[in-house]
Amino acid sequence: MSMNFSEFKKLIGSDPWNREPETLRARNCAPEFETAAQDAEAFEEKLQSALLVQPPTDLLDQIKGISQKPVRQRTWMPLALAASLVIAVGAVGIVWKQSQQWDNVESYLADHYAHDGDKLLETSTEPASEQDVIKIMASLGASADQPLAGRIKFIKYCPTPQGRGAHFVVSTDQGPMTIILMPHLQVNDGEMVDFDQMHAFLVNFEHGSAAIIGKQSQAVEKLEDLVRDSLKTDLVDA
Repeated sequence: MSMNFSEFKKLIGSDPWNREPETLRARNCAPEFETAAQDAEAFEEKLQSALLVQPPTDLLDQIKGISQKPVRQRTWMPLALAASLVIAVGAVGIVWKQSQQWDNVESYLADHYAHDGDKLLETSTEPASEQDVIKIMASLGASADQPLAGRIKFIKYCPTPQGRGAHFVVSTDQGPMTIILMPHLQVNDGEMVDFDQMHAFLVNFEHGSAAIIGKQSQAVEKLEDLVRDSLKTDLVDA
């Protein structure tokens, strides 16, 4: 059975570089399929290139100088401000990686969610395919047991401050929520962070971490046990 346009868009949304025979046949069957594929690839390249932007060679020295000055609020503010002068997410990702400032996860989640978080919640209405979930999770050295995997409406690769991760939309009795898997990033376990009328509950694992994101009206922390019990990251460093 040939793949319809809706199925095709969902597939390339989660894996833009898919080159399986069925995907290529669908891509070549009509102009709109090819256009959608090119758009997905361009979007993925944009996300990945953000992590490759090279900041000025003296950026970290400038940031260290700024951060040594007394401040009343969070110490990450000078870092975020200086990085934003270079270029949004890319420079922030580089600085995070080099300076190991884990408390900057709030800025990362805010930038990431602002990019496509709401859009994915609105468009993810059908369950993600089991094959896509297994494939993406396995490539990140992780897995999701059925209690969580069965709730996933959408999954795709995404950049994180420490390499590639996964962004997925899950169904809950409070409405859809977002989970960001960060396989190589450690966070403050159980911390709640707020941004742009959203909030995120952080879950730290022995290997990597996850952020459960929802509206302020949603009790995102209620998904903690589900995520902690069902999300396995033991294979990240295998």
